[in-house]
Amino acid sequence: MDNKIYALVDANNFYATCEKIFQPELEDLPVVVLSNNDGCIVARSAEAKQLKIPMGAPIHEWRDFCAEHEVVIKSSNYTLYGDMSARMLSVLQDMCPLVESYSIDESFLDLAGFSSLSAMGYDIRASIRRRTHITCGVGIGPTKTLAKFANLIAKKQPFWGGVFNLLDHP
Repeated sequence: MDNKIYALVDANNFYATCEKIFQPELEDLPVVVLSNNDGCIVARSAEAKQLKIPMGAPIHEWRDFCAEHEVVIKSSNYTLYGDMSARMLSVLQDMCPLVESYSIDESFLDLAGFSSLSAMGYDIRASIRRRTHITCGVGIGPTKTLAKFANLIAKKQPFWGGVFNLLDHP
């Protein structure tokens, strides 16, 4: 029997959040980040999502809409995103001995042996926010797939405060 317990930590609107962290004047503004050659929208802030700007949309089809709604358009800055990803990973490694980077803004943690799993999830979320200014969701489950599902619930349901532990909800 597998006694592993996984957490998936996933940053919220990562590229747009990174842009806002280093340009505080963008706080509360809708922001979109473009692909390598500035062709398509590859990231959206929460405010841009509320405007129903689609992911992957060609910017030439949305430029007038963005101007009309005062959407800030940013070119990708992969050096910045890589640095912020490393900072986030460092926080996670300080808190948990077994961390597997899954993508630039997602990591799995093996929480087997930790008590108070939900409290640990909230501590992870608070530490990342405090040390990097990045907000994230934390999903906890008995498999990586279920941790990913729990993360989706954590991010979509504000009631849970950004953390959802499936083991508390059989």
